[in-house]
Amino acid sequence: MFMIHGTMNERRSAKSPAIQLGKPFFMKIPKSVAASILTGFALVTIFASGLQPDIGFGAFFLLICAFGAWFVGNRFAALLGTFIALTQVFFSEAINLNHGPFLMALKFCSALAVVLMLGVARAALEIEWHFARIDPLTGAYNRKAFFEAVEKQKGVDELSLLIFADVDGLKQRNDKLGHEAGDLALSRFSTRVRNAIRSDDIFARVGGDEFVIFMRVRDLAAANIVASRLDATLNESISTEKAELKCSLGVLILPCGTSSIDMELKQADSLMYHAKRDCSGLLMAFAVPSDPTTLVPFAPTHNDSGQLRVPIRSKDRSADIEARSGEAQNPLAA
Repeated sequence: MFMIHGTMNERRSAKSPAIQLGKPFFMKIPKSVAASILTGFALVTIFASGLQPDIGFGAFFLLICAFGAWFVGNRFAALLGTFIALTQVFFSEAINLNHGPFLMALKFCSALAVVLMLGVARAALEIEWHFARIDPLTGAYNRKAFFEAVEKQKGVDELSLLIFADVDGLKQRNDKLGHEAGDLALSRFSTRVRNAIRSDDIFARVGGDEFVIFMRVRDLAAANIVASRLDATLNESISTEKAELKCSLGVLILPCGTSSIDMELKQADSLMYHAKRDCSGLLMAFAVPSDPTTLVPFAPTHNDSGQLRVPIRSKDRSADIEARSGEAQNPLAA
């Protein structure tokens, strides 16, 4: 057995970067920064228009307001446009008052409408980007966002845990209490997961009642602690439901530097499937760097009935778990 010292927070590294999905560059710029820059440009342009009243600066002002609507929002763009218009009316001759107030107002409103349409388009784009990556019921990432987030963690020199979780008994709950009760159970389950993991761990819903978690851990002792506590926490969270539910976990320990997890996700799914079959709740194994089709059981290698685990083969026949007697070997130490 592994000797475990220190708290879970001490064993789990806090160096993992905050997860940033592949947002377009214009969605990564903080609004406060964009507002400060655009306000500065507006003041400079106002000053320049006062020095050179014969040069038309209207296009520059329109462009600044358009950027304001896109990067900050419509309210900021409207306030900035109004401020620019007032300064031009009272402090310069850039606007020809001979055109009359009605024509001036018409031009201003037309330009403002174009600017505000950009702000609406930006807001719609953010909403579509969000719902293309976030599961609306649970608030977890979807499969697409999960792979994007794992891709962002390439090159981190730490062990990783890939946890495949399945909520057992959900169909029976739906049949007995209705789908609203099932949705409520999934929502509560997801909340419990997020409360049990760090903000920079990756949590996604990949199926109706199937979830995956990807997290960095400092060493094997930390992996053991985290997986065991997560198993206890999640099963406690759903054992209080009116209909009996269980959570089966397949936990795959990945070597340092792991980034591509297509095969590993299938292996973790296989671990979860056999944990469910054995009614053991939790099944852990190592991924072998030199052989992606082989998994080595993490001690203990016996199920709850005391039976030695037999070779486990995934449903697509792509992964084996070889039963070992005694203590589980650590292929990551080689």
